[in-house]
Amino acid sequence: MIVLRAYKTELDLNDRQRTACARHAGAARFAYNWGLALKIKAYEAGQRTPSAMDLHRELNALKKGELGWLYEVSKCAPQEALRDLDKAKAFFFRRVELKKQGQGNGPVGFPRFKSKRHGLGSFRLTGAIHIFEDAVQLPRLGRLRLHEKGYLPTSGVKILSATVSEKAGRWFVSVQVEEEVP
Repeated sequence: MIVLRAYKTELDLNDRQRTACARHAGAARFAYNWGLALKIKAYEAGQRTPSAMDLHRELNALKKGELGWLYEVSKCAPQEALRDLDKAKAFFFRRVELKKQGQGNGPVGFPRFKSKRHGLGSFRLTGAIHIFEDAVQLPRLGRLRLHEKGYLPTSGVKILSATVSEKAGRWFVSVQVEEEVP
């Protein structure tokens, strides 16, 4: 049987890698907030709200002009943030429908803007991710040392994505894998 599993461990980053991770987290936060603002504006105008792909195309067009700094980070960081925004919006409307039917419990909240108040945030990368005994190699970030060696699986798994997050000045990586369980 194949199961999805996630492994999370701390990273040992140097200053250059810390700055690169902060840039990626900032780009993801910017894309999410930018997309949310456009979705709210379209909703209030009574228009169809743009999908993640529509927003990604528009963001790529803006990259060539005023948002040239987005070329410094992996294309996956803002792209995955826009996908997360689509999921959050769909989840909100699903909860509203359940609440109307009397099945939902708890508060229903529209997606909110992300801020740096609770840390720098996180970003998800997909693509060419490689795991070694003492490091993980991510697109555009290179090889990042792990604080705990031998924890992440190095063989027999299919790597789906890696999420890098910051909490209290410490950086963590969570790797989602598909693995065979007997």
